[in-house]
Amino acid sequence: MTMTYSDTPGWKFVVEEVSMGVYQVKGSDGFGRTVERTGTDPDVLLQQCKVDAMKIIQKTQTEENP
Repeated sequence: MTMTYSDTPGWKFVVEEVSMGVYQVKGSDGFGRTVERTGTDPDVLLQQCKVDAMKIIQKTQTEENP
């Protein structure tokens, strides 16, 4: 299932159980940038990916508006 959030505009996140009890969360945007985390708690992994995506968004905004 693909999920989107208002605090990470333009990003989509997918949570997948890749092995019993092991999850992978992947996030991507329309520019081809990606974030990815693997572990045992999908909620924590999703939050970490969202934080990673927010850092990319902030860095991009800073580069565009120095």
